[in-house]
Amino acid sequence: MPRERAGLASAFNNTARQAAGAIGIAAFGALAGEPSSAGFLPGFHLAAWIAARLFVAGAVLSAIFISGG
Repeated sequence: MPRERAGLASAFNNTARQAAGAIGIAAFGALAGEPSSAGFLPGFHLAAWIAARLFVAGAVLSAIFISGG
């Protein structure tokens, strides 16, 4: 990104982070289910496993594609 576009890139990055966080919370809440139901805890565990795997995948892809220079 050219230096004169740094503010735009920062704004886009912040917006994407905020939107992804809201969508992730909504998706994992829907996956976990109703708190009063018997399927809530297994659904919550599934959501946690999915989140952990996505985190590891992101870390591996970052290590592969981000150059050191």
